[in-house]
Amino acid sequence: MKKTILLFTILLISSFGLFAQTEATTKDGKKVTLNDNGTWIYAETSETEEIVSFECADLISSETDKISGRTITGAIRRFLVANDARDYGFAMTIMMGAGSLILNIKVVGASSCVDDDNKMNLLFRDGTRLELKNIEGFNCKSTFTVYFGGGMGNTKALHAIRTKEVETMRVWTSDGFVEKDFSSEQSKKFMKIFDCLRLK
Repeated sequence: MKKTILLFTILLISSFGLFAQTEATTKDGKKVTLNDNGTWIYAETSETEEIVSFECADLISSETDKISGRTITGAIRRFLVANDARDYGFAMTIMMGAGSLILNIKVVGASSCVDDDNKMNLLFRDGTRLELKNIEGFNCKSTFTVYFGGGMGNTKALHAIRTKEVETMRVWTSDGFVEKDFSSEQSKKFMKIFDCLRLK
């Protein structure tokens, strides 16, 4: 009997992980991924569906959560800078939080662990450089997070990202780094998304 209860408990706990993310479709037909913590992101789409417009209305969107009533504004899709196999590079979520702008980077191709003192280096096309620190703290989810504005600071860095095109991004992990060059289109789109997201 004890073995049966233990097995049932293990199955029940593991089933919660299966429902941590749910896909849904908005009224206007856009696919989103709902996270168990109440946040959401636009689901990844194929390269053929990639946006080529640099208009704010085509790059960012605001959605109101029915349950909490909170409005979340962010980039319509994850911002991908990766090789064709997507096993090396970055998948970025860019959104506005409570009083700050959040850049969350999934780093693919190096250690899955990111230390709280790991850095991100940006080289802009004008030759200037920028270094930012991971603020999420140590994690083994391959996640590097930066907050801009509000009480989090980084306002000069935010201004640079809004006004300069990124040429190369390097993100350090516990035992290495991932580095990718941005195409001209990616540079312009990245800059424009940050420019479109304005704190009130």
